Amino acid sequence: MKRIISLICIAVLFLVSLSGCESEKQNVKIGVSFGVGSATRWQHEKEYMEQQAKKLGADIEVRLNQTDKPKTQKQDCFEMIDNGIDVLIITPRDVNKVQEILDYAKEKNVPVINYARVVLGEKVDLFVGYDSSRIGQRLGQYLSEIVYDGDYIILQGDPGDNNAKLLYQGAMRYISPIKDNINILLDAPVKGWSPDEAKKMVIEAVSSNNNNIDAILAPNDKIAGACVDALKELGISKHVVITGMDAEIDAAKRIVEGTQDVTIYMDLNELACTAVNEAVHMVKNETINVNSEFDNQSGSTIKANLITGQLVTKENLDKILIDNGYFTKEQVYGKN
Repeated sequence: MKRIISLICIAVLFLVSLSGCESEKQNVKIGVSFGVGSATRWQHEKEYMEQQAKKLGADIEVRLNQTDKPKTQKQDCFEMIDNGIDVLIITPRDVNKVQEILDYAKEKNVPVINYARVVLGEKVDLFVGYDSSRIGQRLGQYLSEIVYDGDYIILQGDPGDNNAKLLYQGAMRYISPIKDNINILLDAPVKGWSPDEAKKMVIEAVSSNNNNIDAILAPNDKIAGACVDALKELGISKHVVITGMDAEIDAAKRIVEGTQDVTIYMDLNELACTAVNEAVHMVKNETINVNSEFDNQSGSTIKANLITGQLVTKENLDKILIDNGYFTKEQVYGKN
């Protein structure tokens, strides 16, 4: 009898030890695919995600795919899934062409968190991003209150990016009511978020209006910079109110010098850490944090965790961008 009890104890200890080994092996493996352009924000977000994953004891691989070379975003995702990731975080290059990636992830039982740029027409497990509609409202309200009559250019983002659509719709909630007071020279999307294309569009629109322009709704800071360059090339010296978004260092400098009026600071660290946190929750079957749901044209609403940004002007730039350590005073103002 004692021998039987001893054998049972040994078996229990063996099973416990196996269970311990299994739990030690249960490191969460996160794969991240950014199918994005040249904005500096993405490199920051890559670093923030890597730092947060390290804090949580998770393994992470972040692939920043800007050109589909040497591998396409699809190849990146398939390779990470085949390498055994537990969850995929994806910012799609084209929001309408993600089906193959999502289907393959589903086939391999890999949940998907859609990050920053909303996938259209397909189911995802969670969207983590900014409230683009509210951000657009802030930009539209700012512009319409500062310039309530005059000549306008309204630049939308890439037509394939649903965030651009939401941003535009939000801004137009404030610009549309003053349409009788303003002259809209151009209201058009900027394909691929291309600054070069935006510059050409602005030059053509303004030159055809005898170089008269009072306000430009630019959907991000790269395009805002292109608008500033276009006006310089046209020799326009009067102040033109220009918006932007992303709080890039060049935009901060332009705000200080007065060639750009406003940008939106989005806490990239908060956004990136939220995505990693929810990825870990998802893999461990813990409750994910959801504060919104919306229709991404997939037949029903998708769960979302949305974050809002802050309006940055010359008056509050130091408080928002410098005091919190996002930039140094020397970076923005230069050395005295």
